[in-house]
Amino acid sequence: MNEDCKPNDLHVAIIGGGIGGLACAVALKNHSNLKIDLYEQAAQITEIGAGVTVWPRTWEILKSLGLANDLSVLLKELPSNVQKVAFEMRLSDRKEGFTFRNIYTRDGGFCFHRADLQTALLRQIPDFCQIHLSHRLERCEESVNSVKLIFENGLNTSCDMAIGADGIKSVVRKYVSNSEELVFTGSRAFRGLVPRERIERLYPNHRALVNAVMYNGKSKHIVVYPINGGRLINIVAFISHPEDEGKVLSDLNVRRATTGEILRAFSEWETEAIQLLSTIQNPSCWPIQDLRPLKTYTSRRILLLGDAAHAMTPHLGAGAGQAIEDGFVLGYLFDNLMQTNDPECLLRLIKVYDSIRRPFANHLQKSSRKQGYYNELNMPEFDDIQCEGQKLDTQQIIALGSALRESWDSWWQDCALADLKQVLQILQAQTKI
Repeated sequence: MNEDCKPNDLHVAIIGGGIGGLACAVALKNHSNLKIDLYEQAAQITEIGAGVTVWPRTWEILKSLGLANDLSVLLKELPSNVQKVAFEMRLSDRKEGFTFRNIYTRDGGFCFHRADLQTALLRQIPDFCQIHLSHRLERCEESVNSVKLIFENGLNTSCDMAIGADGIKSVVRKYVSNSEELVFTGSRAFRGLVPRERIERLYPNHRALVNAVMYNGKSKHIVVYPINGGRLINIVAFISHPEDEGKVLSDLNVRRATTGEILRAFSEWETEAIQLLSTIQNPSCWPIQDLRPLKTYTSRRILLLGDAAHAMTPHLGAGAGQAIEDGFVLGYLFDNLMQTNDPECLLRLIKVYDSIRRPFANHLQKSSRKQGYYNELNMPEFDDIQCEGQKLDTQQIIALGSALRESWDSWWQDCALADLKQVLQILQAQTKI
């Protein structure tokens, strides 16, 4: 047990200082009888990547965690709860592209720079959570009564519960699941952040200055939306080779790319898409991987959250939100099930967390992969579409718009707290927890 713990304290260790790990620490802020240690492998807490989308479901969670004021000031417009365009969807792998569907949600969603969201979470970390930097986990040793953590810097410590929030390449995951779950999807994403002023200067009437836009085409698509109060435009261009899905490749690392490389890949697309891509400077290329759905997120005293549990493709913009929801659910369970620091109560709580989070997050994980296939006309409805620019019939265009809308409508505006209360009531009735 940690030497700073009082005799009746429970010691909780969070492995990973990304969005999921920080959200988890914030969600536990009502429990000052916990001893929380958060271990981050980097020398400082920073967030790589660029934009992150928060849909209404997650926004309500962030508000409940006390982040509304810090995050609202980062938006171009204050939240109004009015239905607005989330994405304008265009068929663009041809010289004469066209809009085939607008997708709406409350406020159009909320777009942030990942670093800004992380900073807002850091401001809400409770005083009884101690953050340890430069602590890379080497291994765990789980026993009946505790989890021993061994770090590469020589630190050994024990805790009552270990939370693996250590990302897609999680060390903790192998102590919960023994299978090789990480899968290459066959897609790569070219990312860039462009100052709004550059696009306004070069292309003053560009559509992306007004709406978030998704440009769709055969085995490629581009996602564009503003962040940082509209001062930056986040651009992500996806290129897929479905035949490479599931392959074990040696070059699955983030690398630098060139604007020319992207432009060559999209040379047959509509002009406005090419214009956007031409504004990117110093793009990076990210291999898109996800996990095979896990059969459990927990062992006896270890649980997984965020990408460690359900890393998913970015096609629903759900990854960060689901990591936040993991932490929120865990905090809610502590609020409602941990009336005392009874160790047996903690073990029941860990099982309940798995029974609540795993079905929903695994479902979104699968839905996100499916959404990517639709984005790039690689579902059975489009088997006859073999190359860029090939004409779709009216029914195919309608089916494409409906499928893309329905994948979001099934979850993104729902109230996570209402869902959580309902599920917990059912579990309580069934198991008398």
